[in-house]
Amino acid sequence: MEFPDKIVLEHGGALGDFLLAWPAFISVSRHFSNRPVHFAAPSSHRHWLSPLGTPCPPDILRGLGARFEGETWPEALAGTLVVRPGLGLRPDLPDWTNFWFLPGLAPGRDDPPTTLYREALAVRDIPFATDSPLAFRALFGGHAPTGNTVLLFPGAGHRDKAWPLPRFERLAEVLRDYGLRPVFVMGPAELERDMRPANGEMLAPGDLVELSEAIRSARFVVGPDCGPLHLAGLSGVPGLALFGPTSPCQWAPAGLEVVTAGLPCSPCTAVTAGDFAPDCPRPLPCLEGITVEMALDRLGRAGLVPGRP
Repeated sequence: MEFPDKIVLEHGGALGDFLLAWPAFISVSRHFSNRPVHFAAPSSHRHWLSPLGTPCPPDILRGLGARFEGETWPEALAGTLVVRPGLGLRPDLPDWTNFWFLPGLAPGRDDPPTTLYREALAVRDIPFATDSPLAFRALFGGHAPTGNTVLLFPGAGHRDKAWPLPRFERLAEVLRDYGLRPVFVMGPAELERDMRPANGEMLAPGDLVELSEAIRSARFVVGPDCGPLHLAGLSGVPGLALFGPTSPCQWAPAGLEVVTAGLPCSPCTAVTAGDFAPDCPRPLPCLEGITVEMALDRLGRAGLVPGRP
């Protein structure tokens, strides 16, 4: 069989980064449909890769690690093509033809990672799966609300992307007045930072599959620039994303409404892996400037809050 004789889909990032890469993964798996496809990713993300391939066997996993130990392509990966979309820098590896790094960020560009992944695949003559949102819902389920539950996500991977908790608490009060049932979703980061609301119902999903089920059964979702909102977007669940220091053009979840404070200094960062905006007070003005009324107005205009003009 001509090269490659097997494919490895590789990813080590957080939930949102992974979901932005999922269209690239299904594109590659379709293109090489006559080859064995394996994946190397965090166990929490394997649910969304299992329809595309199988977990890497131990010898391939050892080969992936051995890439960083020498200047030659590991024998355990002979004939293997490793495809790795990523938002960081390309791993410090030789320019091997067996390793495709697909960059999700480009200097001077404000394009979504999915657009850049599509371009990187086009250079390699790989057709992009333009139907990836529909394919995702066919495989994992779509929006199926079971009541008036609204999921509120008070946290984010980086604390400086989060809307102030008192604003969320006030939003929850008003949503109750409209006959909705707001539920605060507590992930590991929120629990660790003790971001619990003073009042209100809370949900702490046991894993990402349980989180996905909760999102799909909700009427809509509200949260900052975070992974669960990307999961909502891919699942066809409507909602509102609250953006501050990051760019909605680059990171907005597909299909969701977006609201910003409209400050001229925002966005100010492309990535939030470390410290940024050192001269700004906390909470950041670009998030504190989003009022509860602004959020409600956008939800009402989207037809998500019953009786709200």
